[in-house]
Amino acid sequence: MLRKLILVSMLTLLIAGVGAQSQEPWFRGIWIESWNPGMLSPEQVEDFVATIREANINAIFPEVRKVGDAYYLGGLEPRASNIQGPADWDPLQHLIDLCHDTSNGQNRIEVHAWLVTFRVWRNSLGDPPPGHLLHEHPEVIMSNADGAMDGDGSVFADPGHPITEDWTVAVYRDVAARYDIDGIHFDYVRYPEYAGDWGHNPVSLERFRARTGHQGTPEPGNPAWSAWRREQVRATVRRVYGEVKEVNPDCVVSASTLNWGLEVDPWMWFTNPPRAQAHQDWVSFMSEGILDMNVVMNYSRHQTQRQRYPDYTALAVGTRADRWAIIGPGVYLNSIEDSFEQIRMAMELGADGVNLYDYQTTNNEDVPDEEYFRRLREELWPDAVPVPPRPWIDDPIYGTVIGQVYDHDEWVDGAVVTVDGVETMLTDGTGFFGFFRLMPGEHTISVTHGAGDPVTVTVNVTAGYVARADFMYSD
Repeated sequence: MLRKLILVSMLTLLIAGVGAQSQEPWFRGIWIESWNPGMLSPEQVEDFVATIREANINAIFPEVRKVGDAYYLGGLEPRASNIQGPADWDPLQHLIDLCHDTSNGQNRIEVHAWLVTFRVWRNSLGDPPPGHLLHEHPEVIMSNADGAMDGDGSVFADPGHPITEDWTVAVYRDVAARYDIDGIHFDYVRYPEYAGDWGHNPVSLERFRARTGHQGTPEPGNPAWSAWRREQVRATVRRVYGEVKEVNPDCVVSASTLNWGLEVDPWMWFTNPPRAQAHQDWVSFMSEGILDMNVVMNYSRHQTQRQRYPDYTALAVGTRADRWAIIGPGVYLNSIEDSFEQIRMAMELGADGVNLYDYQTTNNEDVPDEEYFRRLREELWPDAVPVPPRPWIDDPIYGTVIGQVYDHDEWVDGAVVTVDGVETMLTDGTGFFGFFRLMPGEHTISVTHGAGDPVTVTVNVTAGYVARADFMYSD
């Protein structure tokens, strides 16, 4: 009750406050989706960047993978079908070129490539084209306990199938290695919200039974089954983080995370819907150090869901560890006045910034978007500011060790990996392991697989970098 009273008091002060925000460094971001016009042609990209630069926004999140497709050139997945520019036009590179251009005193704008993760298709689009994950590997499709393979027309790849993780990692790593992006951004890194108990891919179920000894089909409320699915999501985040940092140490890895559960106190995290139903434990992502930035999709109607927004903001700030908590107001749900109050509230509650959803729909009042951005500049952000410092990247304390365990050319699922005889984890379905908060210097990595003796190597860890230690069992 005391916590609620304190928050209400803070809200009263915030609502009374007026005027522009402090001009200290702060993250001022915005999502731009690729289903609708905004970044689909060179002219749209140029208009977009000019608009957000004029509004003194310092970061953008362009959706460059919406359903297992690519809004960039030379990638591992098919080119998106609704791109309107020439065949050799690269939307992502065009955005980077414009946003990073600081000539004539322009402010630099960060580019965080937004990739939708496990939702990989919409049935309304027809059959997946050649080169698409579901065309090449239809066996990864997620189903629910009733055998349904789509929810509201959306198709998910099951993270419990090792090919889903391996494909996802390859796509994210490729973008981070080939483009001068400032960050890479997960979306839909979770199970579906649709009715039914999701995650019943046959390979995932087989792995679950082998790992736990469970017989038959688990019941929806089985704690081990819920823990298994949380770990499959976390394993993908873990490996993407490690492999992206291996090829691009300065790249900020972030995720758009859930704030479901209006009637549930978010501080009761273990039973909260994002963790218990969608199996997305973003609190653990931050504590393990496998995200640099938690971007909470804090989509709340200011007039009717008044406690939801500050509660989830406080939870994100309180669990960010040594990283960033960014709040994502759903501006499309609110009036301009109300969304501006939410932006001020995020600052007052200690967030490291905001990320607005979204560029194409800025308010619920039918006010033209250009009016929204004009007022944003005049009333909140009259001056350009940089994003805040990132000491864990720019002046790092820790280093990382990642690796994979193979038996001949097969991934070893469930090998025991220990660092310095203290911290232990099991390899995931792709044989992957990772330790992310290691002090610089030599560390001993030990792997136990089957009935054999442990195999041990010594790895030298450098702060801010990723060392790799792969293990290969052979005859």
